[in-house]
Amino acid sequence: MGPVNSNSGIDSPSPTPGPLQLEEASTVVSAGREVSVYNQNQSPFLCLPCETKSMIIRCLGLREITRLAKVCRQLRDLVENDKALERAWFRRFPSQYQYQLKAMITRKDEQQLRDWLAPFADEDTIESLLKERESTYFPAQLLFTNSKLMSQCKKFTLVEKTEIPHDSIRTATFSADSRRVVTASWDHKLKIYGQENDGTWEEKNTITHDGPVRSACFSSDGRHVLAAGYEGAFTIYSQADNGSWQAKATIPDVINVTSATFTADGCRLVTVGRDHTVKIFAQGDNGSWELEETICHTSPIKSARFSANESLLAIQDTECVVSIYGKEASGSWVEKATIEENPIVIVDISADSCHLLTIDSDHEAIIFNLQADGSWKKAATISHDDIIISATFSADSCHVVTTGWDLKAKIYSQRADSSWQEKACITHNNGITSATFTADCLHVVTTSRDNTAKISSLQADGSWQEKACISHKKSVYSATLSADACHVVTASMDGTAKVFGLQTDGSWLEKAIIRHDIGVISANFSPDDRHVVTVSFDSSARITELSKADDDRMCVTHLLSQAECILF
Repeated sequence: MGPVNSNSGIDSPSPTPGPLQLEEASTVVSAGREVSVYNQNQSPFLCLPCETKSMIIRCLGLREITRLAKVCRQLRDLVENDKALERAWFRRFPSQYQYQLKAMITRKDEQQLRDWLAPFADEDTIESLLKERESTYFPAQLLFTNSKLMSQCKKFTLVEKTEIPHDSIRTATFSADSRRVVTASWDHKLKIYGQENDGTWEEKNTITHDGPVRSACFSSDGRHVLAAGYEGAFTIYSQADNGSWQAKATIPDVINVTSATFTADGCRLVTVGRDHTVKIFAQGDNGSWELEETICHTSPIKSARFSANESLLAIQDTECVVSIYGKEASGSWVEKATIEENPIVIVDISADSCHLLTIDSDHEAIIFNLQADGSWKKAATISHDDIIISATFSADSCHVVTTGWDLKAKIYSQRADSSWQEKACITHNNGITSATFTADCLHVVTTSRDNTAKISSLQADGSWQEKACISHKKSVYSATLSADACHVVTASMDGTAKVFGLQTDGSWLEKAIIRHDIGVISANFSPDDRHVVTVSFDSSARITELSKADDDRMCVTHLLSQAECILF
């Protein structure tokens, strides 16, 4: 069963047309060479109606459109007027990322959009973009332009916006609209900071939790916060109309802090209980959270995981049996299949709900493919020489990356016949701490205790090639990619977070270094790529704005340069 169609969303492609039949050209001999001459007649393609030409161009990928724009002035103008580059750039992202990016833009009012563009764009560029705000393709055009302007910037100016103090901070997370940050700490506190209209960040609420808080995250609409404690309880805090935050529900007696998560729409919560049940809570019209569904299992449950589109629910029990549930039209959940292999752990469900990834006790990761009859068939086994640490699908469901104690990260890609093939083996000299795909699925970044982060990129022939090795003085904990997949930020025990950007030749350039007094636990871009939040062992979280020098704001020029940057 094939992977999800990542070209849906703002600009779904039309059916692929047949090949164009150009008129026959006469030939002459010039300087000993035969040259075709069209007698000043236009190509039949250029004579087609605008809508037809637009439909044909929509069938092309970013690489083809980039080349098309270089053929002649007429085709270049056609590409520019049709916003073909911007739309093709946006179509690179899987549908769930397109939705997130579009939502992030549409939640900003006009002044917020001006403020967002101001660090990199000049006034003329901002005005030109905002005139297109009512266009269907405005989100794609705006995001493409912002990505281009940031990529053209060789060095970022860092503007520290605020520092959030705690006794012992664990996590700091942005909301989907990039205008809020919530922190979780061992000191029993959650702090919510918000961005003001003048760009400053102010504390909005400090919530005292019943115990140490391991993590906290926003729902997709930013109106709820899920706090996970160390005592097996979860609390949902919701924002009231006056801006304050209040506890709306407490879900006790769950097995572990990883077993409760918001669904993609932010309106549901899934938990695993000690009583052999999986419970789904839904938000009611009055803002309260009520039990919507209870799935009873025959054995104690270790974990439960939804697919991205919430059509599947995979439940793993202590007997190492995976049960796959499907959602019926009535809204109830019915068991569809079971998987019984060696002792296994559910690791991931692909975004298209067609593949399941597990890890067993034999140093193997196993990919299962969904069959037409609803059963699941083993499609590939990824072997390591030691315990496997992690395994993850790319957002387009076409690739898998695994990491192991054998100091290797392996990338497998799906073939046209739905089988899987090893495409790369990335090695480090010490333990690997993370492996992450970019949102466009074209790059993988691995981090390690060998003081490096490595970036590998997908090539035209399907292979993966190492493009950069980012060096630190101590272990690198993690590396996070920007939403446009053109920047990466690392977090290291040497007290620094380094920001690197993708260049037109495919290399990665260091653009900024954020410094803390001691080790950095994590570093994350905001969804709009304008800020980075870092968490340090110095018990603080810091929000830093990425900007360009005041006297060097850029205008919109050379649209092809950003496309060429991505193609490498």
